[in-house]
Amino acid sequence: MERLGIPTFSVTREGFERVVGNAFAGSGFSREASQFVFPHAMFWPAGDLTPIRENLEQIIEGLTVWQPKVRAKGIYYPAKRIRVQGKNYQEAVDNMNSLFLRNLWGDGLPIQPPTEERVEWLLTGTDLPRETIIGEGRILPRGGMASIEMLAIALAMAGGRPEYLPVLVAAVEAIMERGFKHQHMNATTCSAYPAVVVNGPVAKQVRLNSGYGALGPDPRHPAGASIGRAIRLLMMNVGGSLPGTGSMAIFGGPARYTNIVFAEDEDGLPADWEPLNVERGFPRGSNTVTVFNVSSTSNICIMAKAQPPIEKSMMNALEGYAGHMSNPSKNYIEGAYTPGQDAGLLLVPRGIARELSRSGWSKTRVKTYLWEKARIADSPALRWQLELDVANGVMPADAVQYPYPLTMTPEDIRIAVAGGEHSGHSYWMQHGSSGVVPQTREIRLPAKWEELLKKAEKELGPGY
Repeated sequence: MERLGIPTFSVTREGFERVVGNAFAGSGFSREASQFVFPHAMFWPAGDLTPIRENLEQIIEGLTVWQPKVRAKGIYYPAKRIRVQGKNYQEAVDNMNSLFLRNLWGDGLPIQPPTEERVEWLLTGTDLPRETIIGEGRILPRGGMASIEMLAIALAMAGGRPEYLPVLVAAVEAIMERGFKHQHMNATTCSAYPAVVVNGPVAKQVRLNSGYGALGPDPRHPAGASIGRAIRLLMMNVGGSLPGTGSMAIFGGPARYTNIVFAEDEDGLPADWEPLNVERGFPRGSNTVTVFNVSSTSNICIMAKAQPPIEKSMMNALEGYAGHMSNPSKNYIEGAYTPGQDAGLLLVPRGIARELSRSGWSKTRVKTYLWEKARIADSPALRWQLELDVANGVMPADAVQYPYPLTMTPEDIRIAVAGGEHSGHSYWMQHGSSGVVPQTREIRLPAKWEELLKKAEKELGPGY
């Protein structure tokens, strides 16, 4: 706005000043953007609005007098080489970790040295030039540029391998799609993070887990942790999503260290259940990532396993799913009228999926049942929230219903098959930010893919 000559003034709440500055800088505006910071109490129930009246002169000055310093759009720093020394290798690594923490380049856990040699090795995982910018380029709120080299550096810090890079590239491309609104995920007070589901042969080739312990940890399937941690390091180092500066996530959480990266158990799918990426419009057998914005996870210990009478057991399972899904989350309320927004991701182990299929429950029928059954119950709190959202223009009046649906259509209930052979548990990952739509991107493999896989098998042993 400032470069168009339109007076722009930011009003933000106490504690968000640096987040606003980061967001402005990432959009090509001055970090020192004119803004008025109001106290938290202003927006509490029966809040006092006198701070606005008392600061009208400051607001008028910001709109009429203040002049910004125009800066280039996006921040791109070619990777700089630094030298860290020690009396031996271990001391040098310790010194490097201390240096990275002082400069806010880490995530609090020890990192691997992103040496020039290691980054060059990781870049063999793609045919794209290192200066190639991914997606729309800027990782918000800071607006650093997501180059292939930056992705390789993050993957090096996370202990990754070259064969992981194509998956990381596709995941970052999906995250940066406009419909995913990654800037909300990074800056919000919600403890949201990406959950990445990989489909296709590449999942087994890079050793992503789809069975027991699918979400980690697992030394036999190390790819998910490295890829997920690289995504987080990119969000923090390139996107500026640091607590209290670029991210206001109130709680954070352990999943934000490595996010969630796993494979769908395509071998365990019932014959009449399509893989997640086929539902998303991709050919069966294609290599893809699908990225969801989630904020919490819940283990569903169902009251009946896949045992006789099967029909009753399956109904108990579906009732359990609906009960976990239908908690009154505000993210459901504000996003259920957004076309394509999911309510979260339901993980069903192969045993349950196959028994559901044998009992006549296609995936479409399961989705329809859950869409009708898993709704936010009518209550004074729900009515107050919906009336408030309509009054504020957040949602149209014709979207209001009681009880309230979690998504716009049954198709937006998302289900993937993953986990071990047993059937006593399922898993619910709840949606994280309003108005965010999951994104799917194809994974592009380099010409020397087979060579990378042979080297991985030599170094790590046989895969699947």
